[in-house]
Amino acid sequence: MSHFDDLFWLVEVVEAGTLSAAAEKHHVTSAAVSKRLRLLEERLGVKLLVRTTRHLRTTEAGALYYQRGKTLLEEFNELEENIASTSERLCGNLRINVPLSFGMQVLMPPIHEFMQIYPQLQISLHLDDRFIDILNSDYDLVIRVGQLQDSSMVAQRIANSYLVCCAAPSYLAKQGIPQSPVELSQHNCLLYQHSAPMHIWQFQKDQVNQPVTVQGDLAANNGDILCQAAILGQGIIHQPAFIVRQALASGQLVQILKDYSSPLISAYAMYPTRHFLPMKIRRLIEFLQQRLA
Repeated sequence: MSHFDDLFWLVEVVEAGTLSAAAEKHHVTSAAVSKRLRLLEERLGVKLLVRTTRHLRTTEAGALYYQRGKTLLEEFNELEENIASTSERLCGNLRINVPLSFGMQVLMPPIHEFMQIYPQLQISLHLDDRFIDILNSDYDLVIRVGQLQDSSMVAQRIANSYLVCCAAPSYLAKQGIPQSPVELSQHNCLLYQHSAPMHIWQFQKDQVNQPVTVQGDLAANNGDILCQAAILGQGIIHQPAFIVRQALASGQLVQILKDYSSPLISAYAMYPTRHFLPMKIRRLIEFLQQRLA
């Protein structure tokens, strides 16, 4: 057994919270794990863990060993994966968190194509619009659309889109067609809860920004739901082109304020700042940039 094995078990026990939980996770006995930790402490000559029947905590030395050791294990594993991947053989699991609408409307075709190229790779897609703290999650990659707020992450642009202001013909026939952004304040505007700020819509004309404060009787945390509500005549939406494209093409929605431009929005692939980026993540990001450019 190498010193890396001892380090591995310390990290696993600390993160699992108990010896038994770590042992169960890896299908070994608690006695075997306890022995590995005891031998590690004897080799280092310092107490790393304080254990009771129900609880476990690190000593000062144990906390330092865990923090530095976890980083070393991650870098070692990533190094081995990158070296193994130089043969273009990508394998293993890749957990990705993606906004619901972007995943359904944009991402699936290139993901399918990527998996055909690398059939030994397994991808788990989680569709979710909420904020994800990737540092405290088990995701390898998080994709988000719009303005980024977490500067602690590495973010690479993979696609661009733009916002479209539109409504159903039935709504416009009853309420009239706004001729300028300021007139939106007199309309029922359907709000996306994850935009910041939710009640401010941005427009531009002749290089002059024209933000407008809007309000409405419906807000949702998903753009597809707002698109469906707009099709039913509920109100006006300001959503990415990839969400409203089909409804515009079919005539279910009509674009308004065409003389005004809306902000460009980008989709970003985000991951923690680390020295070694696993090759499977690097290749996927490069592939998405090529396909979605």
